[in-house]
Amino acid sequence: MIWRWLPLVGVVAFLGILCWRSWWQRRRYGTRRVLLFQSPRWQDNLRDALGVVLVVLLLAQAIMAARGLTSEGSGHLFDHPVDGVRHVGGTALLFGGLALLVVALLDLGVSWRIGIEEGSRSGLVTSGLYRVCRNPIFAAILLMLAGYALLLPTRLSLVLLVGAFIGIRQQVLAEEAYLLRTHGDAYRAYARRVGRFLPGVGKLR
Repeated sequence: MIWRWLPLVGVVAFLGILCWRSWWQRRRYGTRRVLLFQSPRWQDNLRDALGVVLVVLLLAQAIMAARGLTSEGSGHLFDHPVDGVRHVGGTALLFGGLALLVVALLDLGVSWRIGIEEGSRSGLVTSGLYRVCRNPIFAAILLMLAGYALLLPTRLSLVLLVGAFIGIRQQVLAEEAYLLRTHGDAYRAYARRVGRFLPGVGKLR
């Protein structure tokens, strides 16, 4: 049934959105700003590598599900009422997360980048989605992964969701330290009034 293809569509759309944003950044601002595997710290490069592995596993599992090669890859959309709720909820989270991701990426403007660019002072973004959440891109990715896991509820999906949350949290902590070094009191004041992932939750003390 059609729901088997939705995780694959979601992962492909996610990769397409990132490629489009990189292209748009280069065309409009003249900078590519994809900084994967460029950190002098091995911990950062390891986190980048694990992120790539996560995407590869998501894509591989989604392809298997679409072809009906997983235990969750067979059956009809509404075989059981719970399945119907799960599929609708998973679809809403997956594509809602993707829509939120696009808005958050556009809100960053010239400040967009993948990775941490020490010494860059492109400006602190506090408008758009960033008025209510300090990390709407990561929040959108977690929503997307939650939807993926609902649509494709396997042990691997759960491991990838938990692993993504741990990796994202570590990346956020590293970025917050960088923003404090770069913007000082301006970022500190912003982080004291805006939540980390959810409005009002995770404010800087």
